[in-house]
Amino acid sequence: MNEKILILDFGSQYTQLIARKVREHNVYCEIYPFSHYPEPDETVKGVILSGSPFSVRDENAPLPDLDGIKGKFPLLGICYGAQYLSHYFGGEVRQSDSREYGRARLNYIDNENPLLKNLQPNTQVWMSHGDTINSLPSDCRVIASTGDVKVGAYASTEEPTFGLQFHPEVYHTTEGKTILYNFLEDICACDMDWTPETFVESTIIELKEKLGDDKVVLGLSGGVDSTVASILLHR
Repeated sequence: MNEKILILDFGSQYTQLIARKVREHNVYCEIYPFSHYPEPDETVKGVILSGSPFSVRDENAPLPDLDGIKGKFPLLGICYGAQYLSHYFGGEVRQSDSREYGRARLNYIDNENPLLKNLQPNTQVWMSHGDTINSLPSDCRVIASTGDVKVGAYASTEEPTFGLQFHPEVYHTTEGKTILYNFLEDICACDMDWTPETFVESTIIELKEKLGDDKVVLGLSGGVDSTVASILLHR
């Protein structure tokens, strides 16, 4: 596999949808729990942090170790991911006066920022959060706002780190596809030439190299993962 995006999952209902939208841009991606993921190597082009049902202010909030990622790879935090990157790196997240859920419009967009280029004025986004970013780390600045949410999106001025308070992966964010494209193409510099067919071919080649003449025992549950594994092993 020549390149990939890592998606760290914090338990969001939308994590699989993020992966689907990334793959629709012809970029391979892998989902891992926030607490257990492989050390990024030269094949990793960027990292996405998912949303979460937790608040960053919760005592048991999921806290990833980003020492090998932040500042070293392009990083995009979505909802909880954006709040985490703010709250634990010099900013502050507070409980919102009212849960912000539903459609909103960006009444301020910094189109000069590579993440938001080519977005239309007042484009619609989808909010789903009970907290709000009250202040940002000193190296970050606001790049998008709504009428109710000042920090709708932000970017670091010192490293390729970005945060979105809204969800670009859902249907109701009408230009979410453009935002993800900007992240993958302009910021991560992905080749964007991956297809499911090339994944199958490359995986079969890798299996042949690893297995050689060894025998393999497969426990087939009938679920998606084991069924795909069985087909690849058979081929």
